[in-house]
Amino acid sequence: MKTIGFIGAGRIACIMLEGWDQAGVLPDAVVAFDANSDAAEKLAAAYPTVKSGSLAEAASADLVIVGLHPPVLADVLPEIGRHLKPSAILLSLAPKVRFADLSRLLGGFARIARQNPNAPSIVGQGYNPIAFAPALSDAEREALIALMVPLGDCPVVDEGTIEAYALISAMGPTYL
Repeated sequence: MKTIGFIGAGRIACIMLEGWDQAGVLPDAVVAFDANSDAAEKLAAAYPTVKSGSLAEAASADLVIVGLHPPVLADVLPEIGRHLKPSAILLSLAPKVRFADLSRLLGGFARIARQNPNAPSIVGQGYNPIAFAPALSDAEREALIALMVPLGDCPVVDEGTIEAYALISAMGPTYL
């Protein structure tokens, strides 16, 4: 994937970028957008390959990683959908919003994956289950997994289990 766009430049974007940086595989071209422009500018200042950009710029990347809170998704996904390239892949980090709803909110775009990265990804020790919508080819799935492997384990799981993994491997340890 030549370009990566982060929509949401908060905690999980920081974790993923730092994990890639620690592994020596920081992607070459990253655009970060956040409604709080300070968050995107902070990422750009921390990582030489990251630039702060508009929602349109981030949503025009080859891989668009959406790390927004679920209540915001319904408002933002239609705007993201207007900028997605037909060949793009959208990776949603929201554990509750399923492929069908994501696609509907994106205006029918179906090239989607869902993942639940967790904090140990920052040192390559994450447990980051991923699920793929049927529209993605085996080669695209493999490329996305290869990008995520430096962050830790990346098992392919059924979409219906993503929320359970989120509770067990991410949210649970955060609150305990």
